[in-house]
Amino acid sequence: MRYRTISLAIALLTSAFATAPAYALSNVTQLTAANLDKQDAFNFTIKTEKKDDGIHFHITIEPKGAASISSALESNLVVMDGPTQIVSCDVAPKRTDKSVTYDFVVSDKYLEKSIFNFGNMAVVDGKPMPAGDFYWFYLGDVVKLI
Repeated sequence: MRYRTISLAIALLTSAFATAPAYALSNVTQLTAANLDKQDAFNFTIKTEKKDDGIHFHITIEPKGAASISSALESNLVVMDGPTQIVSCDVAPKRTDKSVTYDFVVSDKYLEKSIFNFGNMAVVDGKPMPAGDFYWFYLGDVVKLI
């Protein structure tokens, strides 16, 4: 009798998992000096140039191995003055066959806590999902690297 109860419980659990909705997972990675060139899915090339109007950023993201650039990207810039948010805006990507690039300018006085975010969203049946691989970095950390 005990084995029949255990078998029934296993069958019910298996059935419940088989009919439950699938959930995608997200990975969120802060890029730093220590890990910028150690990412498994993407190469990140970040170039900066100081000009009269601020620091010009040119970010290129290229997939590695079997990874690919999604048709649904999420990217934004959050400019901070210490703890105060000045602005948050999307940053339009420039796509090529093998990479995506982002260009923007930020005043050097706002670099320390300002953030750039990049999300390579999961796509199922042509529709973006609320999951994917997300990367972010403080602009001030990157300028110190270069």
